[in-house]
This record gives sequence, structure tokens and C-alpha cells, in this order.
Amino acid sequence: MKKIISFVNPNFNQGPKEFNAYYLPYSAGIIWSYVNQFDNIREKYELGEFIWRREEIDEVVERLKNHDIVGFSTYIWNRNYNYKLAKELKKVNPNMLIIFGGPEPPIEKKDIFERFSFIDLAVIREGEITFKKVLEASSPEDFYKIRGLVINENGKAITTGIADRISELDTIPSPYLSGLFDDLIAQNDDVRWNMTIETNRGCPYQCTFCDWGSLTYAKVKLFDEQRVYDELEWTGQHGFDFVSFTDANFGIFEERDARIADKLIEVQQTYNNPRSYTLAWAKNQKKSVIQIAKKLIDGGGAKIGLNLSVQSLHEDVLSAVRRKNLGMNKIEEVFEMCEKEGVPLYTELILGLPEETLESWKENFYKLFRANNHTGITVYQAQLLENAEMNLTQRAEHNIESAEVYDYIVGTYNEREVRESIEVVTATKDMPREKMLDAQVFSWFLNTFHINGLTSFISRYLYKAKNVDYSEFYENLFEYIHQDDWLKKEMNSVRHHYNIWTVNGEIAHEPISKVEIHGWNLIHSTIIKMHFEDKYEHFFDIIKNFVKSKYSLDDNLLDELLEFQKYYIIDHKKITNYPLTKTFNYDFLGYMQDISELDVPTTYEFDFPEDKTVSLDRFCEQIFFYRRRNFGKSWITKL
Repeated sequence: MKKIISFVNPNFNQGPKEFNAYYLPYSAGIIWSYVNQFDNIREKYELGEFIWRREEIDEVVERLKNHDIVGFSTYIWNRNYNYKLAKELKKVNPNMLIIFGGPEPPIEKKDIFERFSFIDLAVIREGEITFKKVLEASSPEDFYKIRGLVINENGKAITTGIADRISELDTIPSPYLSGLFDDLIAQNDDVRWNMTIETNRGCPYQCTFCDWGSLTYAKVKLFDEQRVYDELEWTGQHGFDFVSFTDANFGIFEERDARIADKLIEVQQTYNNPRSYTLAWAKNQKKSVIQIAKKLIDGGGAKIGLNLSVQSLHEDVLSAVRRKNLGMNKIEEVFEMCEKEGVPLYTELILGLPEETLESWKENFYKLFRANNHTGITVYQAQLLENAEMNLTQRAEHNIESAEVYDYIVGTYNEREVRESIEVVTATKDMPREKMLDAQVFSWFLNTFHINGLTSFISRYLYKAKNVDYSEFYENLFEYIHQDDWLKKEMNSVRHHYNIWTVNGEIAHEPISKVEIHGWNLIHSTIIKMHFEDKYEHFFDIIKNFVKSKYSLDDNLLDELLEFQKYYIIDHKKITNYPLTKTFNYDFLGYMQDISELDVPTTYEFDFPEDKTVSLDRFCEQIFFYRRRNFGKSWITKL
């Protein structure tokens, strides 16, 4: 009789709840695809089932309790669920072989099996070859001959070394093209499936805050290009409307990745799917990468943005976390090209990294504004990932304090009985707790006013025409809004909720509209509330009074500049007015982009390139979910 192998690779419901969207269990699927191609494996083993969503633990235990081997693909979104399920399975079937893989099991800790005695084997790094050798072992004693394992020897952790990487990735059959998931899809026709595609594997960087670099740092290896094309075609044929590309640096192989982009566009045009996708763009970007992004926007109609993540622009921080960004002159070139090409741009900052101070944190934003990034700046709270260097070795060096929070993963509203948590940084030797709260409030402030488009063109005009630095403009505005009771209340509320977040592990904020406010979208709460409570005109009254009180501008110019700014950030009540055309006495955008004089009458078209019938509730929800494509702001075309 064949032994039964099952895999646990659950994830949360993705996006708005009503989508009922889930990822296919790719990590588990590709392991099984690899081992199942060998005759000696097929003769001895058969596939049980994939656990791909967070079902009740008791129900899953009942279904899997008589299976011989269960493999767990484990990361921050399913860690606690997997540990709980594995523990219960071991209780009912002590003879079951339980194997853990993925970035999260604490393979560097000597007490791994004191904490998790129910795990028999933990796999280090890539799992395909190691898992095959485990299945081929004649007895548990043979495990010690297999590199790439941490073995539970009566509670003691025995490490067998690092396994060789797979030299040829195309020795792994595609779980999609082989039909592995066909039955799963057919049996769950109410699910909107999300898909994961690997075009390559590996990352050449070693950022200490990241477990990707810690686990995969090595030469990047490629899947066959035709295989990638075939998987994209499969996506379109099966009606999948979301794809996540797992490349650490899409665009690093300029010609190859441009051809993959062409194929993606072809699939979109043929099948009207996938409608959306995510990409992690190459760190060292060139003009060719911008052209790929432009191609995807123009050809496929995707409203994607180009990501140029910097995490910090402070040299001491970058040195501490072993990160090397592009030079500021190169960053400025990328930002300017993106704006002129109409490519939405976003970057990322991480709050709480070693050596970052409150002052350097603020300066990160101002440097980005001066470099012409005015839209998509996403702020993440630094996380202490289990096997990342920042957690393993830098915690003591930098006096890093942390807290477990339970609402920093999208989808935590359907956890069932097991809660997932992430350990976030709450203080360092360079940013004590109160300063951290100051930084969080400051990030909320700039996100609300500049990044979400309430004052971005106004501050840009003053920067160029009046030599008013962004730091001066926003420090003055921050003080000014304390005079407004509604905004002062918002500011105090944000600080309060960030504070209790790290005490109780949850933001504990009331929903706005139908939007649940969590650790990952509190920064957007005020802009969401602006729409829901119809405070649009209230904001612009404050902005107008502030500018008039602080800066000497011609009344007509100020009125037109404010009007330009108001057309840019969408008022939900006026969505159906878009696209709209307006002639100004000034070429504001051309002047700010250094391509024309200011005093030139110019006609612009402002468009809202989304569903113009979207409800207020859905609009508020998408401010967060679609932030990377600048949702809530118009696309401006100079006519």
C-alpha cells in the first residue's frame, strides 16, 4: 500500500472579503511536482490533499490524521496555524512524519525542537531535492546523510549542512501545466484564484532585515522562457485575474524580462486576464526597466506602478542593514523619467531600522520629494523576521525593542481560531519609543497631505518658484493644522492607536465606512475618512488659508493652483465628471517638470482611469488595496 503525503500551505482571503480570492498552493505544489516525476517515488507514495485556506483545525486533523507524511510550507501568514495543526496531528498520530519548510521555521535556533517538539524535520532553503531524498530514505537513520535538514533527535537539533541548489530549474515540472491543480480548481468554482509565477529564483542582495536574502542569497537562476510563456497562457485560459510574480528583481534581465512583459500583454489582450499583478522590480533600475513598465501600462492596460524601494536614504542606516541604493542622481533620473512617461511610481521606506533617527526619518521624505517622487511612498514598520540577520544578530547591538502585533497582515479578519502575529520594531537606541510614535504620526501626516495628493502640487510649486524647501513647507503645515479641531482630533487619534497597537497587539480602531482599520492601513485612515465624512472642501479651506497666511502668491495664480490640485485628488461625489478638461493660465505641470515656462495658457485633461460607478464604500476600501497604482488621484494629460 502506498504511503499518503499531504501538504499544508494555507493563506488568507486576498483583497476585499466578497472576492473570495485565494492563492493556489504553489509552494507545496512545486515540491510535489518535482518528486512525483520519479518512478521510485510514485511507486511508494500518493498525494493526499492540499490545505490551502485556513479551515477549522479539528476538521483538518480529522481528514489528515491517517496520512503518513505532512509537509508544511510556513511563513508569517500561516506560521501559528501550521504549528497548531502540526501539534494536533502529532497527538492523534505520533507515527506521522511532520516536515516543515519555508522561511519561517527557526532553523538557526538550537531550541527549535524544545519549542516545537512535534516537528520531525525542518528543511533548510530550497526544498525539492531535500524532500525527494527524505522520501527515498530507507529509515530515519538515513536522514543524517541528507544535507539540508535540521533533525529532531529527542528534542536536540542536529543540522546536516546546506544542500546544493538545483542547478537546472526546469527539472521541476510546472504544477500548472502538469494539471496538478485542475481538480482543486474544479472543486472550488466559487473561488477567485490567484496565481504565483516564478520566472527565476535567487536574490543577489543581503539586506539584514530580509529573510529572502538570508535564505536565497546566491546567483539568480532562470526558468525556461517558454515555460514562463506557457504558464502565462494557462493563466489567461483559466480566467485568473491576479498573478504574483515572485522574482526579487524583475527587469534585471532586460531583454528577457521585456519579452516576458510582451507575452503578459498578449495574454491580457487575448483573454482579458490577468487583470492585475504584482512585480518586485529590479533594484538598480535603468531606462530599460522604465520602458518595460511603460509597455505594460500602454499595452496591457494595467494601472501598475514602478517600484524603486529605498527603505532609507540615510547612509548610516544603509550601512547597518547592508543595503546599497542607487545614487541620488540616478534616483532623481528614474523619478523624472517616470513622471514624464506617465508611469506611476512608488517607493518604500521602513520605519525602525538600525541607526535611523527621527530627524533622518523625516529627511527621507524630503529627499524623495526633492528627487521628484511625490506619489507612492509606502511606509512599513520594521519587522523582525525569524531567520533574518536583524533578528538573529543585530537585536542586541542596536537595542531593538519589539512587540507582537496581530493585525499587520492583509486578511487577518478571517483567521478562525488561530491568530497570526508579526514582531514589529517599537524602539531602537537611535529612536526611543516616544520618538517612534512621533515618526509614525509624521508619516501619517505626509501620507495624508502630500502622498495622497492634497498639497503635492502646491508644495512643488513653492519649492521651485519661491525656494521654499519641503521641510519648511511641511513643518509649517504640521503646526498649522493643530488649529483645526477636526484634524487635531485625527492626529491625536492616530498617535493613540499606534501606541495601543504595540501594547495590545491591535490598532483597535472603529471601521470607517465598511473599511476595517488595521496596523497596515491606519496611515490611510484620515484620507479614507475625508471621503466618507465629506471633508474634501474642509481640507482645501485649511490648505488655502495656510498658504495665504504663510506665502505671498498672486491671488489668481493661487486660485488656479488650488483648482489644479483639487482636480488631481478625486472627490468621490464628482467621479462621474471625469474625464474633464480645463484650461489654465499657467502650465503648472510643465513648469514643475522643467519642460516649459509657467506663464503659458495650457489645457489639461484629468481622468479617473477606474470604475466611475464605484460605490463610496468600495472607493474607500480601494484607497489602500490599489494604492500602488495611485488610486484616488487623476491621471493628468497635457493637451
